Amino acid sequence: MGGQPNYPEILSNKIVLTPPISGNQRGALWTEKQLQHTQWAADVEFRATGPERGGGNLNIWYAKNEGIKTSSIYTVGKFDGFALVIDQYAGSGGYIRGFLNDGTIEYSSHHSVDSLAFGHCAYPYRNRGVPSKIHIRQTSSTFKVEVDGALCFEAPNVKLPPGYVFGVTAASAENPDSFEIFKFVVTTDSHEPDDVQGQNPQNQGQQQQQYQAANTPPQNQQQQQQQQQQKPLDTPSEAPASDFKSSDAQFADLHNRLQAMMKHISALNRDLSSYQANSLSRIETLNTNINSLSSTISRLESSLSKLESIPALERNLRDVQNDVKMTKKELHEALDQHVLSLKQRVSETHGSVLGTVGEGLKSTGGVGLGAIALVVVGSQVGLVVAYMLYKKRKNGGSKKYL
Repeated sequence: MGGQPNYPEILSNKIVLTPPISGNQRGALWTEKQLQHTQWAADVEFRATGPERGGGNLNIWYAKNEGIKTSSIYTVGKFDGFALVIDQYAGSGGYIRGFLNDGTIEYSSHHSVDSLAFGHCAYPYRNRGVPSKIHIRQTSSTFKVEVDGALCFEAPNVKLPPGYVFGVTAASAENPDSFEIFKFVVTTDSHEPDDVQGQNPQNQGQQQQQYQAANTPPQNQQQQQQQQQQKPLDTPSEAPASDFKSSDAQFADLHNRLQAMMKHISALNRDLSSYQANSLSRIETLNTNINSLSSTISRLESSLSKLESIPALERNLRDVQNDVKMTKKELHEALDQHVLSLKQRVSETHGSVLGTVGEGLKSTGGVGLGAIALVVVGSQVGLVVAYMLYKKRKNGGSKKYL
């Protein structure tokens, strides 16, 4: 415990880090023992009250208490660990922000400390009348901060190493805000501290890093969860109340039972988280199968629509064939009629010609034919007589000249 210029005031149900009067005050509370667990939960209840234009900040630390003492995030310098800051960031009604450092960044001289926050949420914390509840949870897979039962921010790749201490510091402005702490409780999943002594120096150096990426493959995570689930849960043995005569014994028994209860609750939460993860995975697989089935059904429907069009195409082909047959039949019938009409016309023409010749012959009578024959014969006889006269005359002329 420490403060400037005065120490925090301890009351029956709270500790006043900064009083409501006399501004520019600082107060701090730090645990004496280091936390030797990698999975833990911290619950803090606080209240901030002050005038309308009051100011200040509250800092919740999980770090090495070397040089921090009563410092805030703006005056701390180089620290190693995690800090949760509650203040009126950028003139807002209230903000909760998370900061990380591995001892290499000088916060007090940094040009923009606010830009170093890795998570934040808006929260009007001043003059609420009732204590505000902060829940900080570190598990093997995630790190999250809740306020009044609602998630503020979560970082799945942040893992804080064991061996650090918890602390709370507060600083008030000239118009002071009074910061009061009603509760600060840290719980773990097991009674025994994690075995970190048997690790080699290289692993110890890695654990001293402020945070590390959670790159464990999903199969290894499932194996670890199964191993944790297979471990038997420690349950305190039953004993009559008369055995716990001193307050220390009663407190130890109560502490053991609370720890066992928290361990059971953590196991239930772990099982529920695993069940939810498996359910989500199955739902995603089911959705993928449904989408694949829908696409297959769509393709089948398109194929069926094409198959349904085949009978229509066949009907169209049959109609075309029928039309061709009808056209061919009509052409044949028309050709036959045309040929028949031509025959009729030829026969009619022939008949008319014969009729005309017959009528001509009938008009000249039967004597005309004999006369023609007589003329022909007479002409032939005339020609023969003329030839004979010519020959006779020719022969007679030759003898005359001799």
